[in-house]
Amino acid sequence: MVTAQILTIGDELLSGDTVNSNLAYLGERCRRLGIAVIRALSVRDRIDEIVAALVEVGDWADLCLVSGGLGPTSDDLTAEAVARACGVPLERNAEAEVTVAAMFARFGRPMPEINRKQADLPAGADMLFNPIGTAPGFAVRLPESAATGRRCYVACMPGVPREMKRMMAEQIEPRLARELTLQTTPRRVYRAIGRGESAIAVDIEPIVAAARGRSPGLTNLYLHYRAAAPQVLIIAEGTAGPDGARATAEELAGLDAPFVEALQPALYGLGEADLPARVVAALRAAGKTVATAESCTGGRVGALLTEVPGASACYQGGVIAYDNRVKQGLLGVAAADLAEHGAVSEPVARALATGVLRALGTDFAVATTGIAGPDGGSPEKPVGTVDIAVADADGCSYKRLRLHGERGLIQHMAALWALKLLWDRLVERGLARVELLD
Repeated sequence: MVTAQILTIGDELLSGDTVNSNLAYLGERCRRLGIAVIRALSVRDRIDEIVAALVEVGDWADLCLVSGGLGPTSDDLTAEAVARACGVPLERNAEAEVTVAAMFARFGRPMPEINRKQADLPAGADMLFNPIGTAPGFAVRLPESAATGRRCYVACMPGVPREMKRMMAEQIEPRLARELTLQTTPRRVYRAIGRGESAIAVDIEPIVAAARGRSPGLTNLYLHYRAAAPQVLIIAEGTAGPDGARATAEELAGLDAPFVEALQPALYGLGEADLPARVVAALRAAGKTVATAESCTGGRVGALLTEVPGASACYQGGVIAYDNRVKQGLLGVAAADLAEHGAVSEPVARALATGVLRALGTDFAVATTGIAGPDGGSPEKPVGTVDIAVADADGCSYKRLRLHGERGLIQHMAALWALKLLWDRLVERGLARVELLD
């Protein structure tokens, strides 16, 4: 299997000024391509540190993906560092110089002389076109390792995430398919909300043990759990053993039926698609619409839905009914229910859902009301108490949650739970089902 290191460059990544989202994206792309990321390393904008990371990786990796340090300023040192690691000089690349100048012309600005530095690439490097920024990327092979005989393939991209993603997809991935022998790893992802990973493991580990006895390819199955409250992903991968044998996609698919049975009712889907994407897909396929009424989640349910491309076909809008006057005036929550039961209560949650269903004229409606903290709790309703309701023409379902964590986490968990309750309602109506979606 192809092995790789991801090298991200920049003081800001180590000081906490910038979240290293490039690492997560590149790791995910490598997994999909069948590349095993063995190590991820972040270094400062110091040429000796960058060179050391490149020289060391040449002894063990087939691939090194690099992001950052391709700008025009004095702290952008990636090209020089790669040239040193390769033992070659920097050369002005004519094609790169033209593309940098063309990008400034496209922006309608004169090109500062300093930006010509971005066209200085290691001698012999393959330039990678950047369609949305001024920094070309490049790819080279390191000298042959004396220890292993490897010639690590190094692909360098800008640190700006949107530029890096375009270059990875359009320039680098096609080259990797030509330069390296890629073999994707069969994988199954099971998505659940409402059960902890230890409780899930108790139920599915015996299933895996029995399956290994029946299917030799599953001997090397790697099973791992990714918990991100309130969700748990159970990931089964057909990794290769010492003899190279691995589970086939068909053998992994054989786990579906027993896993689905064991994980109900928490399971909402199989595959890479997350819960918001599945909800939107189900609503669109059925030609149905949804609205939201949110108090404690402050619009997070609507935000999760609208992050999905195509959500406008099914999401009509929402009301953030934070103050009780909004609950009463816009959504028709009864003053008597607020006085007797409080804003965080089953009657109010149900009234919010039915009120926004009526007000926006949708097929479904989701409502949240709760105490996100850090203040506002009581012995009867501690911080983390959240009431969720889902309404349609046939009635209204309801669930009370007792969530734990800081304010933002409680709001996030409540929003996902709201979509899970909506998903369950869609399943009950025959409008959605647990299936493999990528």
